Formats: sequence, C-alpha cells, structure tokens
Amino acid sequence: MTPGTVPSDVTLEPITDWLYCLRTPVVAVYAIRQSAEFVLLDSGVVGYERAYLRALAEIAGGRPEDVRVTEILLTHGHDDHTGSAAALKAITGAKVRGPALDADVIEGRAARPYPRLREWEIPLFERFGRVAPAPPVTLDERVEDGDRLGWERPAQIVATPGHTCGSVAVFLPEDHVLIAGDAIATMGGEPMLGVFNADPEQAADSFHRLARFDANILCVGHGPALTRDAQARLARATTSEGRDQR
Repeated sequence: MTPGTVPSDVTLEPITDWLYCLRTPVVAVYAIRQSAEFVLLDSGVVGYERAYLRALAEIAGGRPEDVRVTEILLTHGHDDHTGSAAALKAITGAKVRGPALDADVIEGRAARPYPRLREWEIPLFERFGRVAPAPPVTLDERVEDGDRLGWERPAQIVATPGHTCGSVAVFLPEDHVLIAGDAIATMGGEPMLGVFNADPEQAADSFHRLARFDANILCVGHGPALTRDAQARLARATTSEGRDQR
C-alpha cells in the first residue's frame, strides 16, 4: 500500500461471542467486548478510527458515536499497529497501554529500528513494510511481562521481544486465547514466525515461548486467526520455524 493512503472500511470477523477481528488489507486489530464497552488490541495504520467505530457499532447494535472504547492496548511500536491510536484516543477518551520498552517509539521520542531482514524478506519488506508514519500517542500505562490487565476476562501480558525490543502478546488463560501481535503470523492456515524482526534470534526464542501456552485460539496481526488447536499447531511449527530460521 502506498504510504499515506488507507482503505475506508474494515471487515468484521467474529471469533467468539466476545472477541472480534477488525481486518484491514494491512493488519488485523482485535476487539474484546466487555459488558457495554470495548477494549482494542492495536489500532492499525493511520486513518482507520472511524471505520473501527462503525464496525464496533455493528456489534453493539447502536451508532458509531455511541460506541465506548475504554482501552487500546498496543502490542508494539510499529506504525501499522499504532497508526490510529492517537485519533481513537482523542475521539473516545480511551486509555492507551503499551510496552514499556517501546514507549519511546510510540510516544515519538525515538525512531522505529530497522529490521534485520533475511534475504527472502527483502522483496516483501519493499512491498509491504512501509506505511504512513503513526502520530505519537502518550501511553497512559506501560506494561511488562506478567502484568495482569484487570479486564472482565482474566488476561496477562507476555513479553515477546525480537520483533521489536518491547513486543508483547496477551494470553487469556481461562479462555485459552493467545493474541500474539507480530510475534507470530499465519499463512496457509498454519502459524509461522513473524517477519521483519529487529532481532531474529530473539524473535525465534519468543516464538518458542508462545508455543508452550495452552491456547486453543491464536490471533495474529498478519494472517487469519486460528480458531482451534492452536497449541498443537504451534508445537508442530516449532520444528521448522523459530530457531531453524536463524
């Protein structure tokens, strides 16, 4: 996609009766419904804020202007995940949380580190790796490994360094749901190590760590969500992914 241009809408994909994917051509954002409000995980590229609110209004059965987004949790400091956070915060008053180690990037004090690309990733990065710069957004809270998130459904932060130094995932243990950000991608219906990593070796270690979680559902930033047997499929993937791609 050409930097500075974005589609005008998103596709709503229900995963459970409380978890939804808001899919764009670039990246997936996830919405958790809590009573009469929503938590968003990531915010996509610049310009999607109104489209997300329209999609959430479909779920809530109301008007976009009445949608309550109380929190946006950013999994890492890349522009395709933080792009609409500032606008959403301004519209909804949502609290923004994000990884402590990526705070300087998210808040605009540091540049996004360039990834260490493997040879086969170079043409992919030239085609897909650049989007419009994300406006800085102030984090209301910085999260770290093991933090409990205080949502209606128990959830915890899992550190997944490698894609960026501060990348995090979210695990909901009672629901067996893993929301992995870009630490994992999916292709052809199977999980794989995510691409465009700042530290590929560290990213592989994080991939293997996530494969040990008791997850039935896996949600990723790039690729379709896996809605069954996620842990078993991740276990199989670790035989050919992660450390084998160093």
